[in-house]
Amino acid sequence: MNFQRIYKPILGLFGLGLLLASCEDIIEVDLDSIPPKMVIEGSINDLESQVRIKLSTTTDYFKPGETPPVSDASVTITDEQGTTTTFEETAPGFFLSNPFQVMENTTYTLEVMAGDEYYEAECTMPERVDIDSMSFEPAPIYMDFAENAFQVSCHFEDPEEIDNYYRVKAYVKGDELSGDRSKVVFNDDFVEGNVISIPWDLEGFMALDTVVMELQTLDRASYDYYRTLFPILNGGMGSPNPTDPETNLSNDALGYFGASTISRDTIVIQAK
Repeated sequence: MNFQRIYKPILGLFGLGLLLASCEDIIEVDLDSIPPKMVIEGSINDLESQVRIKLSTTTDYFKPGETPPVSDASVTITDEQGTTTTFEETAPGFFLSNPFQVMENTTYTLEVMAGDEYYEAECTMPERVDIDSMSFEPAPIYMDFAENAFQVSCHFEDPEEIDNYYRVKAYVKGDELSGDRSKVVFNDDFVEGNVISIPWDLEGFMALDTVVMELQTLDRASYDYYRTLFPILNGGMGSPNPTDPETNLSNDALGYFGASTISRDTIVIQAK
């Protein structure tokens, strides 16, 4: 995401009248520049042995799409036992860790030193919640899917007496990148300890598709970040009072450092 604060001048009815009466006048709006902020993006999970961290800075309002990378930084992750993993810069602004094994219920601290600025964030690897099964059925007629499309669901049991936060993805096997567009996040406030069924209603699937569903159990920092990020993405430029997503990073940085455990299951759709 290109983090930047959006400043929008408000044109009142009186100003609008003046504009219509004198269309040849030049109206100059002075938009003050703001200092760039550090953006740190990265997460750890229980399926990958290496972690990727992206460092960049915010951009000018008039230069959307540009995300200046931050290079020559020191990046480390340290677990609660004091074991430190170092990173190597593989491309401008992209840092890759040495392989290491993450553990559930363990807290990890990310430390970034960029120039004279120090940034820190903590996350705790949650316990994994597994998908128990998947199912499919003809897509409801009120959904704007292709003709003869199917809707896929995953089913799992939420653990009792644990605050859990989830993100769900679904995609056709071989098209994993499409799953990254998922904005389905929720917590277990009203379903704790119950069997949960999640129907995927963002797209329909066709007969013979091999569909993958992914259940991510998130730490609280990841959940808060996604929960506040997705409404901004959905609202775009027209959203009222745009702001930055919640972050667990120090020193006024943007982005997040999160943790998740991942359960995946697949089903092949057989036409009924």
